[in-house]
Amino acid sequence: MPCRPKQILPTMLLAVILLFTACRTTSPGYRDVVPRADNRSAEERLASVTGSYSQWQTFTAKGRFTVSSRESLSASMQMRMAHDRYIYISLRGGMGIEGGKIFITRDSLYVIDKINKCYVADEISLFTAGIPVTLGELQQLLLCRTFNAGSTPAMAMAAGNGGFAATTVADDSLATFTFAFDRYNLLGTVSAITSTGLASCNVGYSGYIDTEKGGIVATSIAIISQMQGTQLALQADYSPASIKWDSPLDDRLSIPPSYKRADAQSLLTQLGNEL
Repeated sequence: MPCRPKQILPTMLLAVILLFTACRTTSPGYRDVVPRADNRSAEERLASVTGSYSQWQTFTAKGRFTVSSRESLSASMQMRMAHDRYIYISLRGGMGIEGGKIFITRDSLYVIDKINKCYVADEISLFTAGIPVTLGELQQLLLCRTFNAGSTPAMAMAAGNGGFAATTVADDSLATFTFAFDRYNLLGTVSAITSTGLASCNVGYSGYIDTEKGGIVATSIAIISQMQGTQLALQADYSPASIKWDSPLDDRLSIPPSYKRADAQSLLTQLGNEL
């Protein structure tokens, strides 16, 4: 018996609802990390961790970015990184309008205050208390990954509570980096210190997730740098669902000629008051 119009309408409506629901129910692109203890040697565990690092071209995430020194700045952020090319952090106020941005290239760091029309130009090591790091190494830190500071591979050794640590020394011997892992092979902290002991930088990670394309990342990263009695603290918190890999990016740095150069502390104070 052919369907009557009264029967067709509810059937079509149900089909539309199911289709709409199916379109909205998508994978978030990540999952929680399942801790698994590892009893192999420190060398084997380090090789296993670094061997799991995926190749990537771009990384994007949204979240919150906080900078604290004598003054503090906290704002929502959009972070974009192009592998070994740049790091771009857009700082946004309560209305979602960009008030400032941080742009890091292979040889320079720029902090731009769009509200007060001024900027800071410095070296990448402004974030690490003068400890020399390359753009690629800073990107590795922001992705919760190790790196070799020098040409000699990192040395691994067992540590307390079932964890292990890997140490690498810069070729110029100006700094030593230590990567500390827990019993589950998760990178917990990175510490760096200069050969003189006058400057140090410590990075802490938490909120680990396993992303579909990029592997394990930490969604909360804290960087604390100290040099000659001055402390700078940075905090980056990623929204897990916002993390994406290998999207097309082509950000470029542009500073209007009318913008004036300022010192870092003044600019941080201004942005902190505005955002």
